[in-house]
Amino acid sequence: MMNQLLSSVSKANIKNPENVTLTLQGTTIHSMKELREHFNRDEILAAFTDDHLLLWLQQHYYETEAEQLCMIGSGDNNCFRKICRVFGVNHMDYISLSEEEKKQQKQKEETVKKVISDTKADENLLKELSLIATDQEELAHLIDADEPKIYLCNENFSIPISKPGIEYIGIGDVSIENPFTPEQYRKAGITMTNISLPVTENPETADAARVAAAANGYDSFHESHSALATLFHNRLKTYRIYEHYHLSFDSSVMGTFFDSRSECTAAKKAALEKAYNEARRYISPGDSKCIAKAATEHYSKQIHDVFTPEVLEKLQNLCEIRKKTSLFQKLQEQIKQSKKALSSLFEAELHENADFYAMYQFDYFMDQVEMEEHDNRISDGGLLRALEALAGGSIQYTITDIHSAISEMEDDINDHANTFFNTAQSEYQYYCQEIEELIQEIGNDFSKRKEDESVSGYLQRLCREAIR
Repeated sequence: MMNQLLSSVSKANIKNPENVTLTLQGTTIHSMKELREHFNRDEILAAFTDDHLLLWLQQHYYETEAEQLCMIGSGDNNCFRKICRVFGVNHMDYISLSEEEKKQQKQKEETVKKVISDTKADENLLKELSLIATDQEELAHLIDADEPKIYLCNENFSIPISKPGIEYIGIGDVSIENPFTPEQYRKAGITMTNISLPVTENPETADAARVAAAANGYDSFHESHSALATLFHNRLKTYRIYEHYHLSFDSSVMGTFFDSRSECTAAKKAALEKAYNEARRYISPGDSKCIAKAATEHYSKQIHDVFTPEVLEKLQNLCEIRKKTSLFQKLQEQIKQSKKALSSLFEAELHENADFYAMYQFDYFMDQVEMEEHDNRISDGGLLRALEALAGGSIQYTITDIHSAISEMEDDINDHANTFFNTAQSEYQYYCQEIEELIQEIGNDFSKRKEDESVSGYLQRLCREAIR
């Protein structure tokens, strides 16, 4: 489900859906094997820049590679290196080094060879030379290139805990400046192998570790809450909405010849207005298409799916036994009003930040669409040429490109939607905090749920234990 949602917001918004032929070194490419065999820097970069490479991958159903390619920006200094990683080729085989760079590469190779020899490390590590850092500058370059695996060789390094998704492997005597514990790195999404790390946390860096862990998505709720509260916290969690909106419009205006400029302008306006008005509906509170409505339905459903009538009945019994009926009433009210409350929060976001969420002025998009005049008169001049003009049809007008304006309109509304859904996720989490804290008050000393135990069965058992 999540992969499907994420795929809908990928870069794969290609303006020309027709089949694309990928040619490398004079050979038409039909498979990934052929692509790797004829891989070369200049042609690959050109195909990447004009989206031919992405479209070719999509048309041949190389979905994994296409998704990875979408994540690479054309202005990225490490663009080619990342493209090579997508296709499993060594970027060093496709770049030309200066004499000075060749000298530096040779020195690095000798350094790594010596460390491998001295430490009896695996000699195959030399095949990973481009992933080995022998100083901080090389490390910085590898981090900037988003390499998921980096070897650290016989040096003292500074490792950013705020950069997740990297495995660091030590070769030889490697030390880390101001190191964190293995557990702190794990929570931050970083793996350390063959590198000596402290066992106890440093109080001075603990806050930085917690921030990095939270940014990586680590949920520390269970560390400070009861088993019962943690159970509902985990069940209330849900994915952030990912929606990508496409605007409908009359594309036939592109192939129509109009007998007057005013007629052509009117057709252009009508086509743009259809898309523009549709886009505005997404950010108009109260509209059936409003993004606030979509968020409300999604998040309120999650709450009611967790707190089914059966679950609420068990919680009520538990509260009656524990003489905490007032807490249950508060909880029940919080759940009952969740849809209305969330709707108010989400619509308030659009109202209070109306200037931010507002679309560009309509005239802006009108100005983006140009019209072309076609003079079909055959007379060279004089009276006959004037008569041709009066007869009509000899001068016609066409719309040159409306797709670019529509595409920009879509980008505008999708940027707004992305920001809104981020905020909606935060608002939902904040609303759930009140629910979770009420459950924490209901019972902070209950036993944990057994692995094969249903939620209803768990609550039933807690009731029995509370009576004893």
